[in-house]
Amino acid sequence: MGSRLKLIATLAERGVGVADVGTDHGILPITLRQSGYTGRIVASDINVAPLEKARRALEQTETENVELCLCNGLDGIDGSGIDTIVVAGMGGDTITGILDRGLYDLPQWSERNDYRLILHPVTKPEILRYWLVNNGFEITDDILVEDNGVLCQIICAHMGESIQYKDCELYIGKYEHISSSEHFLPLTDKHIKRFESAAKGINSSGDESLAAWRDMLLSMARELREMEERYYDECKTDI
Repeated sequence: MGSRLKLIATLAERGVGVADVGTDHGILPITLRQSGYTGRIVASDINVAPLEKARRALEQTETENVELCLCNGLDGIDGSGIDTIVVAGMGGDTITGILDRGLYDLPQWSERNDYRLILHPVTKPEILRYWLVNNGFEITDDILVEDNGVLCQIICAHMGESIQYKDCELYIGKYEHISSSEHFLPLTDKHIKRFESAAKGINSSGDESLAAWRDMLLSMARELREMEERYYDECKTDI
């Protein structure tokens, strides 16, 4: 099992019941049970094949007391005894759609505010963070972990007081959450290059209709450079 799922399992086991939405071969439920987790676990998927793979994996590892649910997102999950929702390994836009539909349209979730979210967007984390901070959620942590050479962002949130995010922070998380990570500078450097390269491409195209987007890209690159300067200043202070 990769370091990404190990971290998610460690975070999830702090709760009393877990819904693993889009279960990946049942790896998270198996890991939780093997670690001694005794709470309720529901593993769901929208497709039959992944759920059957999860069923076989549960049988092969003799993992018991895991409910399998064929459903779209949270739609078919009874939330009783569930206080932790995990949605991992999907695009940020897909995760946003699952949360937006499930947490607001379904009575088993819309009438509650006592759950927490553990989310791993493989792409478009900015869409997910934007939705969270504009829909009554507090992002309590952003954790960076490398898994098989890929840098993963794990977002933890619960309903609470939202704080304002700079545009660049929607892509990487709050400075206070990620600056202590060994992956902080590689992540900021990657996005600086990405934003500046995209802005350069717009300039080369001569398309003035994209001027506002170009200016935003350059602004985000500047914000990230300011983050890096703050990081180096704090490093000097700690010496």
